[in-house]
Amino acid sequence: MDEQQKRLLIVYLKRYYPNTYRQLLTEHPLTGPEGLRRVMGEKSIEYFSRAYLSDQFNREFGDYAVEIFDTLKQRIESKAQEKQAVVAPREHGKSTIGSCAIPTWAAVYQKKRFILFISANADTSANFLAKIKKALESPAIVEDFGKLKGDIWNADEINLSTSVWVACTGWKSGLRGMNKDVRPDLIILDDLEDKSVIESEALRKKLDMAFKDEIGRLGYYKTDFFYIGTLLAEDSLLSSVIKDPSWRTLFYQCVKSFPEREDLWDAWRKIYRDISNDNRFDDAYQFYLENKEEMLRGAEVLWSGRYPEDELKYKGAYYNIMINRETWGESSFFQEDQNEPRKSGDMIFTNLSYWNEFPDRLPMVMAVDPSEGKNDFASFSIGAKYKDGCLLREGHILKIDHSKMIDFIISKIREFPNIVEIVIEENLFKQMGTDLLKQRLMRLGLARRIIGVKNTKNKHLRIMVMEPYINGGRILFNKNSVAYNKQIEDYHYKAKHDDAPDSLEMLLNRLQIIKNRRPTKKPKHW
Repeated sequence: MDEQQKRLLIVYLKRYYPNTYRQLLTEHPLTGPEGLRRVMGEKSIEYFSRAYLSDQFNREFGDYAVEIFDTLKQRIESKAQEKQAVVAPREHGKSTIGSCAIPTWAAVYQKKRFILFISANADTSANFLAKIKKALESPAIVEDFGKLKGDIWNADEINLSTSVWVACTGWKSGLRGMNKDVRPDLIILDDLEDKSVIESEALRKKLDMAFKDEIGRLGYYKTDFFYIGTLLAEDSLLSSVIKDPSWRTLFYQCVKSFPEREDLWDAWRKIYRDISNDNRFDDAYQFYLENKEEMLRGAEVLWSGRYPEDELKYKGAYYNIMINRETWGESSFFQEDQNEPRKSGDMIFTNLSYWNEFPDRLPMVMAVDPSEGKNDFASFSIGAKYKDGCLLREGHILKIDHSKMIDFIISKIREFPNIVEIVIEENLFKQMGTDLLKQRLMRLGLARRIIGVKNTKNKHLRIMVMEPYINGGRILFNKNSVAYNKQIEDYHYKAKHDDAPDSLEMLLNRLQIIKNRRPTKKPKHW
């Protein structure tokens, strides 16, 4: 044991044995089967993690992490069957705690005989098993617990020399046949709902059935269930679990309380979002420094250690949370950081910004979302890339058929000769319509590059990607495109019309401001 580890051990000995720690240090070895490190590790999973899993836990724990350690330890050591959910923000170590530290601790101290952890995919769960295997073969654990590697030691399951089993799987792979000589007595569920599940109603129903009919049936009357995750949707499985009275829940949010002076943060946003100012990020930080005390009054974050100041240009945990909020948008912030996913009826684009003057001769792209029929809109988004954002020259939604749509495209090319490219949704327009448009333009001497795109990804998720760009002021709209702008502002998950946001997403993708679709060649004129 090196000096750093010895100092760490003394810190925890003082905490648990304030009156006798000196005596313990003189009467007992530090390491080995009877050593203080092993004894202290059983008493505190927090210490165990820092002593034996230091490569995974190299920062000071927040209070919430200590609470998770202590709670899960109590659940494992109780004689009752326990069902415990842990809902925490992304990047706060919940998975490393729940799917690495906890099963490793339970395995080496033989608190459980068969530990099974389940994720959405087998590869994800196998990554955690790989970390457990590495820990079990580490010099510190071998020194204190002996060689624990058993005769089965592969990517999916291991058995220890102490006859403890640890196995992993993904629920999509099927769960039957996961029992060994005994049923699992600790089942850890980690992020069962990945992005593909949230996107697919069919997969969500399949997960719900698997949870009720298979996962719960893997255990028996002494099996503990831990469910670790983030709330990704208002009707997610985890959301229903934490409402179930048979489960207990630890619930955390990245921001525990928001500052009182939101007016100062609104002023900060205006500086931070001003895409005409190349120095806006530094200017915004300077404004923050000048008003720091007032801007932070009332603010409290869950884990300030997430943002080590010696590694960052812009200092301050709350300040960096606000930068992330601007970068990824309100929807992502409240879902991933606050565990408050937007409701299906919530408006997404709440803060449209407008340009005052459109620069001359910017090369522009027109994105076209054709109508599905006489009661549907065709949508046209015409705009140009400007710095790291987009200026929307015009936006239109029109109830016109395909022939009139071609006429409209021609009229806009004549009005704006600097439209150099047309992007068309071909799911509905088909190749025949694209060919007809090319022929008309050629005959009129207005030939332009025409790009057809086909969408296979969920439309709502494509549109949602725009949220930080629109609300963050990186997309500037034309005040005169009233009907188009209104459809953008009115958009939500169950909106009747989504034509304007659909064509806008096509435009932003082609301008390479967002990248949602399959790769396309970058236009030479950018």
